[in-house]
Order: sequence, then structure tokens, then C-alpha cells
Amino acid sequence: IVKIPHAAKEKFESNFSAIIDKGELAEGAWNNAFSNFVKNYTKAEGACPTSSNGAGLLAILIALRDIYDKKNIFIQSNTMYGVKTLAVSSGLNYLGAVDCSISSLMPSADQVKQFINNIELPNQSVFLLSHIGGNINPEIIEIIDICEKAGVVVVEDCAHSFGSTLNNIHSGLFGFAGVYSLYATKSIPAGEGGVVVSKNKEIGEIINKFNIYDRFDRELNIGVNFRMSEIQALFCLSVSECIDEIIKNKLSIVKEYEKACLLNKIKFIPSPKNGVSNHYKFILVANKNIDEFTTIKTRTSQVYEYALGKDPENIVNRHICLPTWYMLHDKIVSEVLDQINKFKS
Repeated sequence: IVKIPHAAKEKFESNFSAIIDKGELAEGAWNNAFSNFVKNYTKAEGACPTSSNGAGLLAILIALRDIYDKKNIFIQSNTMYGVKTLAVSSGLNYLGAVDCSISSLMPSADQVKQFINNIELPNQSVFLLSHIGGNINPEIIEIIDICEKAGVVVVEDCAHSFGSTLNNIHSGLFGFAGVYSLYATKSIPAGEGGVVVSKNKEIGEIINKFNIYDRFDRELNIGVNFRMSEIQALFCLSVSECIDEIIKNKLSIVKEYEKACLLNKIKFIPSPKNGVSNHYKFILVANKNIDEFTTIKTRTSQVYEYALGKDPENIVNRHICLPTWYMLHDKIVSEVLDQINKFKS
């Protein structure tokens, strides 16, 4: 299923041997090149490659705990279980999860405000917000404003949203910091890897120091080896340089799905009008439950088949996802379109 652009494969193969021959297997030129690519592409002030999205998020949360004196953390109900385990593993006090809305599968500004109004000492808290399905939370600007006024720090889980923008701003650059994922199933797949990004250069420097135990300056009291190897950095860079090609190809598939859904009166989460989605997921929304989609059998996994909170809008049982991976075979696209056209509302 996971297909790598030809140009990415060529770049990796033509440079791999040099890494072995030179013997610079860690903390070298390819990590720097990947960091610089991400900074230039997203316009981030700081970018630090990490071994995974989770590693980058945990490093940020530990820094917020030990350097910025934060005490508490809350997440959103529609996100990966690993986000909760990271929140708890950070050593911050876990406060629970914000409800999410079926319109985006993410929390609205009102839902975030309501949660904050019900916690003590919000100015000691972190909100680990997740962008879902390749879309940036459509109310992220309002959410950031609400959180800033309450003293809540927002960290963006951008596992789904490398390459996604809203109002020409990349995910990860709205709050304190964010982390992309290049895991094998993601829109920009390199097997494994993450990148911490921030509009604050200091955060990137802190995470870089964290990853090498600050063994040169010896000022930080925190640190874990969350580094990316040079071989992985080369592969991540090779694939990431094809990011526009990958997103363009996925958009061509999504446009066909959107047209068919509109004709057949099927609700879906649309491409953003004021931004770019990397189309990690194409999400159909049922009026009541997914039994409505019996004719649509060619699917990928749901965004999540569980909720980490109350799920008042029954998101878990009201959405399915259609395949959108890069270079999806035309036969599969036609199969999905046929099944959409057989849908009876």
C-alpha cells in the first residue's frame, strides 16, 4: 500500500552508500539538511528531527514541565490512545479530554473554552491538541486566543498534518510547538520519524539539546536520546522533498470522492477553503451511525474506533474513511466511486 515517489527512492539510493563509507551515522549532515528543509518549507524558526512524533511530543512536554513550570495537561477525546499515554508519561497531571465535534472530528473553540472554565489553575496547564485527518483544526486561531487568555500552553500534535496549512500557516506554528510524523501509514511516509517545529527558535534549540543530553553546554537537567539516525534523516528528507507531489496526487483522488458524495448527498469533511489538507483521511459522516454506509465496503480504518472522553456526538460510530494513499490504483478509486453511487440516503 505504501508507495514512495520515484525521485525519493533515487535520492536515497544515490546517497545511502556515502553515509556508510564516510562513517558519519549520527548527528551529521543529513539531519541538518532535513531540519533546514522543514524550516524552509514551513517557515518555522526552529525544526528538530526526532526518532518519532511521540518522541518529539514527549520532549516538548517534559521541557514544559521542568523549564516552563507547567503542572497539568489535557487532550482531546478524538485522538490516538498514545497521546494519552504521552500525556501521562510526561509527568504532568492528567486532567482529562475535551469533547470533539462531528463537523471536524476535533474540538470547537466553545468546547475548549468550556473545558478550561471547569479546571483549576489553567495557567499551569498544557493543552495537547491533535489535528485530525490531514486537516488543521478549523477553529485553531480562536482556540489559541482562548488558551492564551487563560494562560494555557497549546502543543500541536501534527502527526496527521505534515504539509497542511490554514491561512497560509503550517500546522505546528499556531501554538507553542508542534510535531509532524513520517510514520509508515502517514501522508508523507518514511517508515518512522518525527520533526519538532516552532515559531520560537528557542524551542528548537532546547529540543536539540534535550536529544543529545546537552552534553556540550551541560546546562539542561533533562534529556533523552530521541535522535534520528543519518540514514533515516536521508530517507525522511528524500520523501519530504516530494511532499507537494504526494499531496497533489492525493487531492486528485479526493476531488473525485467529493464530487460523487455531493451528487449522492453523502456528508463528508470537505477540503478546507482557506487552507491545504494533506488528505491523510477522507471522512464520511453518517446522520445516525455507519450502518448507513453498507454499500461502501472499500474503506480504510476509521480515524479512531474509540473515544478517550464522553464522545457526546458519537463520532466513533458515525464516520468511515475511504482510501486516499499516494498513487492509489485507478481500479480501487473506480471501485469506491461505484460504491458511493449505489448509496441510498
